[in-house]
Amino acid sequence: MGSQVTRPSHPRVSVVVRSFNRLGALAELLAQLLAQDHDSFEVVVVEQSTERPPVELARVETLARDPRIRILRSPPLGGPGARNTGVRAARGDLLVFIDDDDLPASRDWLARHEENFSDPRCLGVTGQFVDEPAGAPYVNPERARRHVLSFNVLKWQRVYARTDVGKRVDSLMGGNAAIPRRTLERFGLWDECTPIEDEPSLAFRINAGKRDDEYLLFDPDVKMIRRLDVPGGMAKRTLSGPAYAKRVFTFLHNIIGHYFPLRFVLLYPAYIYFVAYHCIQWVCSDSKAHSGLWRKILATAGIIVTLLPLWFFWLGEWLYLRVRVGEPPHAPQLAHQPARAVPEMAVPAPASRSGAFVSPPAA
Repeated sequence: MGSQVTRPSHPRVSVVVRSFNRLGALAELLAQLLAQDHDSFEVVVVEQSTERPPVELARVETLARDPRIRILRSPPLGGPGARNTGVRAARGDLLVFIDDDDLPASRDWLARHEENFSDPRCLGVTGQFVDEPAGAPYVNPERARRHVLSFNVLKWQRVYARTDVGKRVDSLMGGNAAIPRRTLERFGLWDECTPIEDEPSLAFRINAGKRDDEYLLFDPDVKMIRRLDVPGGMAKRTLSGPAYAKRVFTFLHNIIGHYFPLRFVLLYPAYIYFVAYHCIQWVCSDSKAHSGLWRKILATAGIIVTLLPLWFFWLGEWLYLRVRVGEPPHAPQLAHQPARAVPEMAVPAPASRSGAFVSPPAA
């Protein structure tokens, strides 16, 4: 196959992959991306690993001989910084996002994403998450369908991306998402001043500036396998309760406080309560550092006792930096590409939606 594949100079689709200390998982992902039934795509990997085991590195380098793959090696950039770097290096008209611990669920994953943009009013799409190992179903499926990728009154994103009904939504995820280049040229990229929840900054700007007939979409027919037990990455699920709470604090002050300053000030006490509630919920459901009932009880008690003094300590740090350094930058821009001969994105005929993904032979 290698002798028949050439590097596409102007691919229709660019797949942007963020990778950090997961070279084995990255190799599995690259093998499945190369097996996609699609005639015009590239894969741009922002590879930031500080640990590169030789055997896993060799597997990645073997796969990277395929001219459709480009690997950009960098020191750690943070979540949004790595995504923005990948976008700026990409050449496709459609950007599709997936991280190194995830996998496309079918060979027509890219084609399914691309189908949605036959309507130029579609500004971005998120597909369905399929957890592996399988998670418990939503306690209230109707609530999940109603609130998928929406924001509550505090402008905190409600995800519910495992739900099964497609609809127009208010936000986009960072994985299993597809966004036309024209959307990012118009609204900018992701704010880099938050260590968590980096996706909403773009959604806030899209919702503020889009026309009434333009929309974001959740499409459950575009499925991505989310591998929850792959070690490495940013290891969010292994954080302590206070460390996770500080990340949420930073997001609220740098992102919510910037885009919704009046709401943030008026509802400030509610944000303190929300962080306590959300972090306790995270300890009890998502955290891998608090396995076992007693660890969860102790961590919950620790959050209740320490959050308020920690909050005011973090607030003092944040105010000091704000006075000394100023407000962090927002809405990083993507330069416009020169116009091409074909004015509209070519969208292939809809692929069959019946076949499951079959793994290619191991490298």
